[in-house]
Amino acid sequence: MNLNPSTPQPLYMQIRQMLKNDIQDGRYKPDEQIPTEAELCDTYSVSRITIRKAIEELVREGTLTRIPRRGTFVASNKFHNELLSVSGFSEFSHQLGMIPNSRILRSEVIPASGEVAGHLHIEEGSPVLELERLMYVDDRPLFYDIAHYSLTRFPDLEKKIAMKESTYKILSEDYNTEIVSNDKIIDVIGATKDYAKLLECDIGANLFRILKIAFDAKDEPVHLSTFMCETNRVNLTVHRAK
Repeated sequence: MNLNPSTPQPLYMQIRQMLKNDIQDGRYKPDEQIPTEAELCDTYSVSRITIRKAIEELVREGTLTRIPRRGTFVASNKFHNELLSVSGFSEFSHQLGMIPNSRILRSEVIPASGEVAGHLHIEEGSPVLELERLMYVDDRPLFYDIAHYSLTRFPDLEKKIAMKESTYKILSEDYNTEIVSNDKIIDVIGATKDYAKLLECDIGANLFRILKIAFDAKDEPVHLSTFMCETNRVNLTVHRAK
């Protein structure tokens, strides 16, 4: 497909479609870096502004993704995360056939705020573990998570949390607690500078913000978590009740 300057369609839209065709045809594969703006300028003999507008369109629709300090890449195949699933990140990773990898950014014992206490059914000011983590797939962060656990219910949990240990496994083996259901509240926000740095995405990129309250078999809250992830990397699905 050659550029046609005589058509009403702007050049950047023509280049956008040409790049998209190349991706669909497999010339550029998922997670593969596309040529630089300068290289694309030479290929299509157009200005950098034109190339930039074409790339911005593809980033906006989720076909391409920018990774700060690395370049522009074809977006990953989206991970499908069952919205009603009760599995933790380790179990989710194993379902994908991948080895879970998470990094603890902060683990701190703090007094429960009114909001946290309300969700966990505990007294305001009682001790909770606040656990801040990044969860990786293929060496790139997929989820940023801030979780809260009652230390009155789970004493010494802060000492048991390990870098590569499943939290749900610890709850099951050490506290005889199984997660059987959860409630989720989901909205979409723009990535702040801090979130963009953590998730390796553009400032302002669309993020799912998922507030999750997990429950045990007695319908008692086990933990409160707030997840962040890029909307163009995860499909959240809901199965119809039978």
